[in-house]
Amino acid sequence: MKYRITDLTEPDNGCEGFAEGEEPMVTLELEDGRKIKVPDVTAYKNGWDTGAEISDEDIERYARKDN
Repeated sequence: MKYRITDLTEPDNGCEGFAEGEEPMVTLELEDGRKIKVPDVTAYKNGWDTGAEISDEDIERYARKDN
């Protein structure tokens, strides 16, 4: 199944930027209300932005769980 992305949130790390070795992540909000985190570079490469679609397979493959 595919889900439409209704919003995309990028972290604001200000002038400090990201810590060495830290992977920038974005949060995708889906039409069903779920919010999933994926690597920023992955979202960019796959064209995942507001209005785009993401599949169950891609969610399973790329979504990161919060600790």
